[in-house]
Amino acid sequence: MSDQEPAFRPKISFVIMYISILGRNKKSRKSLLFKRKVVGTFRAEIATADQIQQTLHISQTELRRLNRWYFKHRLKPYLFLESFIQTMKKKTDASYLKALEQRLLETEKENRFLRLKAEAFETAIQIAEEHLTFRF
Repeated sequence: MSDQEPAFRPKISFVIMYISILGRNKKSRKSLLFKRKVVGTFRAEIATADQIQQTLHISQTELRRLNRWYFKHRLKPYLFLESFIQTMKKKTDASYLKALEQRLLETEKENRFLRLKAEAFETAIQIAEEHLTFRF
């Protein structure tokens, strides 16, 4: 077995059936799911580039473009985690004070709202006590 041949090569009829299922829905040829399935089939070596080209009518250039798209959007984020690591802003006294002031304003606003809510409940209870008499 040469270096370029995969360890497992499925039967040709299975490959054609597998690829033809992808080709049935022609409206979704630009969808992400279609792209992922085509490139996944190619990368898993279920089908060769020639078989994909013959069955799905995707050119060699388009297949390479899809393969680059797959690497860029599906694999690269997991392979190179540096892109996900965001540098944090340096905390200075001014930024810390500004964040505390913002938090204080939000807390005061919430406090005012809760006081108004409590006052409304007290008013509702007083009105109910005046108009309704309960006998025990």
